[in-house]
Amino acid sequence: MLTLLYNTEEDMLATLKIEPFTAKLKDGTEVTIREATLQDASELMQSIRKYIGESEYQVMEQDEFGHLMSKGREWINAFIEEDNSLLLVAEIKGRIVGNVDITGGSRNRLRHNGLIGIGLLKQYQSQGLGSILLQAGIDWAKENPYLERLWMQIVDGNKEAIGLYKKLGFVEEGRQKNFIKTGEGIYADNILMALMI
Repeated sequence: MLTLLYNTEEDMLATLKIEPFTAKLKDGTEVTIREATLQDASELMQSIRKYIGESEYQVMEQDEFGHLMSKGREWINAFIEEDNSLLLVAEIKGRIVGNVDITGGSRNRLRHNGLIGIGLLKQYQSQGLGSILLQAGIDWAKENPYLERLWMQIVDGNKEAIGLYKKLGFVEEGRQKNFIKTGEGIYADNILMALMI
């Protein structure tokens, strides 16, 4: 399913590339998983803006994302340049419908950590796409010579996402009580989950 491209150990240390691959969702739809390119910037940022608006479990609101739209190429380039970071997109019929990113720590004592972010358009949720994307990211991270630990933050109440992460081996490491304010006097915990790889 996942093919990592490198010819020598030196190549591996320089960069790990993922060969694009296709998979099938639960309903039989074919999806292509590949690394993001600079040319994806506009469409990817539009997709992210959409799934922020579709989910009650995002910590960023849709209108807050607007100023980041013009920085899409810079954001993607940061993943391309960093040897402990990855940005994958999911495409269906040439349209980006989801992504997973792993942001490796930039400080020497934190480089072994990768923070995971994932998002999907609502119509493709509960179809196995989250599992496909996340597993591809985990497989890549296991081959990365710098990463030893993946972690993420989840808004309490996002039971489907928590179930997926547990299924793939993530464990809860802690909670930040009332960390997210979703309305006047309405709070949610921030759950920290991690996977040692």
